[in-house]
Parts: sequence; structure tokens; C-alpha cells
Amino acid sequence: MATDLLNVPENPAKGFNKYFRFKLGRDSPSDARNTLLVVTTLIVAVTFQAAMNPPGGVWQDDKYSPATCTVVTSDNNCTIIRHAGTSVLYYRKKTGYELFLAVNTLAFSAATTTIYHLLLDSPYQTEVMLCIGSTNFAYGAAVAAVHPPKPFKWGFISAAVFLPYILRLFSNFIKRYK
Repeated sequence: MATDLLNVPENPAKGFNKYFRFKLGRDSPSDARNTLLVVTTLIVAVTFQAAMNPPGGVWQDDKYSPATCTVVTSDNNCTIIRHAGTSVLYYRKKTGYELFLAVNTLAFSAATTTIYHLLLDSPYQTEVMLCIGSTNFAYGAAVAAVHPPKPFKWGFISAAVFLPYILRLFSNFIKRYK
């Protein structure tokens, strides 16, 4: 009878957030790992899609200056103002686009880093790492394709890409020498 009182489930109404947190005695580490894999996979998918089709979409056609031009050639004075397939948001709100891109890249990089660490020493580790590396390359190619051919602040993107890896290395370093 006394042991039944110890196994009574907690009341989620008394502490909703606390009730759903991971507890080592109650929750399986395997279940927590699987949940993290599902969540990070969803984050990778959403951030990849956002890189391919940024907020506001992409321009469907080229725009030339002067407006009477239809194509840029060496013998006319036409210049291209915007390229088809480039981000609308960049031309409307450049700072907003760059901020979105940096934060989106940070989320993508953190999620792929988490997947990498969750799948270390798994049976198909090499194949999964190849897939993650290919997805990272495809993400970079998508960003480059959607970004207008103008100077870009690659420092922000580089920091967003490498920050999760640096934080993980720093965390491991602190744990090792603590």
C-alpha cells in the first residue's frame, strides 16, 4: 500500500511545465533521445524550407533599368535591377532579411549539430553524417541561390553556422577540466 502512494502520478495541473520535464527515474533516456531527434528533424526541415523560400517569396521575373529594356546586352544601356528567383524581402527590408537569414541559419546549424551528437556511435553513423553534410551543403547552396548577387555580410552567416559547434566544444572542454 505504501509503495502505491510513491507511484502515484504527479498532478499536471499543479505544475504543468515541471510535470512534462525529463525525469531520469520516470522517463527513459531512449525516449528522450527519440523525442529530441524528432524535434530537431522538424527544425531542420522548417529552416531548410525557409531558406529555399524566404518570407515574402522570391521574384518571379527580372527587372531591368530602364524599364523599356528586356535583356542586358553589350550594345545597350540596360542594367538588371533584380534577378528572378531572388528574395523579395532582401529588396524590401534588407536588414530584416539579413537578420532572418542569420537566425534561421543558427537554428538550422544547432539542429544539425544536435542530430550529429545524438547519432554518434549509431550503426549507420557514416551514412547519416554524409546525409547531414550534404544537407548542410544544400542549405548553403539554397541561401546563395536566393540571395541577390550583391555584397553580403558572410560574417553573420559564418558565426551562425559555427556557433553551435563552438558552444559544444567549449561545453565539453569545461566538463573535461572541471
